Amino acid sequence: MARLPDGFSLQALPIEAALSEGRTEDAKTAICALLNAGKADAIVQRLAASLIKPPKRKRGRRAAHTRHWFEIGEGFHSMRSVGETYEDTLVALAKKFGYSETHIRKAVTEYNDAKAAADEANRD
Repeated sequence: MARLPDGFSLQALPIEAALSEGRTEDAKTAICALLNAGKADAIVQRLAASLIKPPKRKRGRRAAHTRHWFEIGEGFHSMRSVGETYEDTLVALAKKFGYSETHIRKAVTEYNDAKAAADEANRD
């Protein structure tokens, strides 16, 4: 019979499943039961330690959405449908919202991506 990998644990499988499904309280209960019984293996102990003290976050800021992306995207497409040129629409929205044209372009791109994803999800 082949040897199981080092990171494999039958005790940890239901705990990892609960954590991946967002059921942290169920995972904590299972970990406490194993620890209190004194039968927790190294993988379960590692999971318990990560719940007590989570690993450090990566350096830097998290990527954030462009501010007012939804309103800018709707305004952009409504102005374009009326017949405004691309450049005039960018300038008007930049003045209205007080952002640069680059910010407006990013917001429109974000709006278009979100709209495409929503359309794709609704298509199925």
